[in-house]
Amino acid sequence: MAHASGTLGFERKTATLSAGAMDYYVAGDGEPIVFLHGTGGLRWTRPLQMLSEKFRVHLPIYPGFDGSAPSDKIDSMPALASLIADFIGKEIGTGCDVIGLSFGGWTACWLAANHPEMVELLVLEAPAGFRPGGKGGLQRDPDGMQRMLFTHPENRLPEDDRTFEETLANYDAGQRFHGGIALDEDLVAKLADIRSSTLLLYGTAEIGIPPETVHILKENLPKCDVIYVYDAAHQMQVDQPERYFNVVSDYLERGEAFIVRRSELAEAS
Repeated sequence: MAHASGTLGFERKTATLSAGAMDYYVAGDGEPIVFLHGTGGLRWTRPLQMLSEKFRVHLPIYPGFDGSAPSDKIDSMPALASLIADFIGKEIGTGCDVIGLSFGGWTACWLAANHPEMVELLVLEAPAGFRPGGKGGLQRDPDGMQRMLFTHPENRLPEDDRTFEETLANYDAGQRFHGGIALDEDLVAKLADIRSSTLLLYGTAEIGIPPETVHILKENLPKCDVIYVYDAAHQMQVDQPERYFNVVSDYLERGEAFIVRRSELAEAS
């Protein structure tokens, strides 16, 4: 399976948290990063491997996903964010940079809003939870899902062997946390409280997350920069691995200064 122990050099471990045990993967020796996967489950990609060569990357598996047991204590998006905050506190010991993909971006926003001490830089990849009027959304047939996820499915790694049925099971697991809502109005009301500098990534071939998501986040987050990833659908790490890695690693290393040319920084110093 794609989530077998040791995939791409990541080691599988178990964190003992207040709400129960949660499995996660970890690799690398640099500054800590937490990557929050999408509602389809943890997908192994080249950028995750490349990031682990520069940072210490943590990949938690939410309760009920990828064959893990659900938790009766974790039944909402804020509760899931609190679980991740507990994970960061116990396994990392300090606030860190957080990357969230789709459903993981939704979780990351709740995490940054309710537990600001746990999030330094924030990277959102086509985050779910901000779809006014129910625009976009998941595709539940194989062909529709393929079109939604990828423009370049040939870039998928051999380790990324999750079946269509397994992906649907993960989609259904996500319903436990958000109940199928498209626009999380409670979270929108809290976006102005997020103090983390945020990088928002959106693929030019995205169909699952509508363009209105970008407008909502750009208008409400105090510190938000937007980058459009050319020729990428929902899984931009698969479609454009080098572009994704170059932008994200640069942002994590330089923060807000990543939008300033290096020559200008040298002159300023």
